Amino acid sequence: MNTTADTPASQRILTFLAGGVAIISLAALAVILVQYAMQLAPAPALIAVSLYGLPLAFILLMVILVLNFRQRRRSR
Repeated sequence: MNTTADTPASQRILTFLAGGVAIISLAALAVILVQYAMQLAPAPALIAVSLYGLPLAFILLMVILVLNFRQRRRSR
């Protein structure tokens, strides 16, 4: 069973980073949707964060999966 003691620090950092990027991106998307509902023009920075944040978080999660698979193969 994989516990936090077995997980390398770099993998934990990547996990928190991916989660943080995803949460920030979803929050930016929610703000954009609220601004559109209020008929306001959203800031270009918000659009960029919501546009690139979720794919970046997905890529980070794929990297975490690959690292986890490699770690499990080595432990056999």
